[in-house]
Amino acid sequence: MRLLCTCIALFTLACQNAPAGDAGKAPAKADATQPATGPKDMPKDMPKITGNPHGPGDPQPPATTRPPQNPQEVAPSGQLRPEKIEGLNAQAPTEWVRKPPSNGMRLAEFTLPGPGGEVNLVVSRFAGGGGDAASNVNRWKTQFTKADGSPVDEVKQKTDVRGSLTITTVDIIGTNVASVTPGSPERYHEPNSRLLGIIVEGAGDPYFFKVVGAAKTVDLWEPAFRSFADSISAG
Repeated sequence: MRLLCTCIALFTLACQNAPAGDAGKAPAKADATQPATGPKDMPKDMPKITGNPHGPGDPQPPATTRPPQNPQEVAPSGQLRPEKIEGLNAQAPTEWVRKPPSNGMRLAEFTLPGPGGEVNLVVSRFAGGGGDAASNVNRWKTQFTKADGSPVDEVKQKTDVRGSLTITTVDIIGTNVASVTPGSPERYHEPNSRLLGIIVEGAGDPYFFKVVGAAKTVDLWEPAFRSFADSISAG
């Protein structure tokens, strides 16, 4: 009996001192000298993102300034020739060169030569009207600024009634900042520019005559342009 008790005691002591199984092991401490690893699917050569992805978009494109085209000294002769423009008659200086319209919204185009370079007189008409005289004068006004960039506050305007026609003439001087093409964010920046315009109402959809360019050339042709406006009649 004494021998049996001794054997049981030795077996119990051996079990208490034996190492625990895997289930009983404490988790090993992480080795602080080993770098932590990221997700396995992250490429090592992923490019870095710089800047603010939620910041403003691309900056506005630079303003466009057109070089003068064929500047030359011109002495207006005072000679006129008859012009017919889809329902209207007028008398134009012989130095104004008529050319085919560059798009379907234009009825006619003329090139006016001068010391500041050639400028174009464009005659347009839009199906459905294109707005009244007041709204178009205001739109043309927003296409100009003063030399310091502030809005133009002076527009010379005159309205005459001639038979069935109401003819409005417009004169704006300043820096041309109109869009390069309609709706485009790119704009012109052309100091010392001038706009002369004519809006003809009373013969269906309005007619818009508009010349914009270097003041040196437009100034030269201002008297002839006003005579041209006075000669317009329904045809």
